[in-house]
Amino acid sequence: MSNNLYSSPSFMERIKRMKVSVEGEKVVLVPYMREHVQKYHEWMQDPSLLQATGSEPLTLDEEYDMQLSWTQDPLKHTFIVLDKDLIVGDFFHGDPHVEAMVGDVNIYLNDLDDSHIAEIEIMIAEQKRVVAAKGLVKRLFF
Repeated sequence: MSNNLYSSPSFMERIKRMKVSVEGEKVVLVPYMREHVQKYHEWMQDPSLLQATGSEPLTLDEEYDMQLSWTQDPLKHTFIVLDKDLIVGDFFHGDPHVEAMVGDVNIYLNDLDDSHIAEIEIMIAEQKRVVAAKGLVKRLFF
């Protein structure tokens, strides 16, 4: 039997189940929660973001449906990028910290035979926070 997503829990499935946050020096990645949808929807009204991400405009209700579908799909995972400098008060895991949202990270597990291979997309919607995003990308890939 091959070691794939369906034969044993993958790292990403365990993270999703535990609702883990990933904390770095400048940003925190938190699971995409219902509380994030309104601000995410506002970002996605920007035609340049839609074009850059290859996305179609959605209604707010469709965006809520999309968020729910991401939480249920074992092959897709979305984290919201929080800028630590924008978090009001202390960071608490499970608190959406909408005020600190600057973008998202999508992880696609496309190879069912190797759950260690994934496609990762990073979107920083808040242009004034691009410097933090460059630090995130550098830490992930270099």
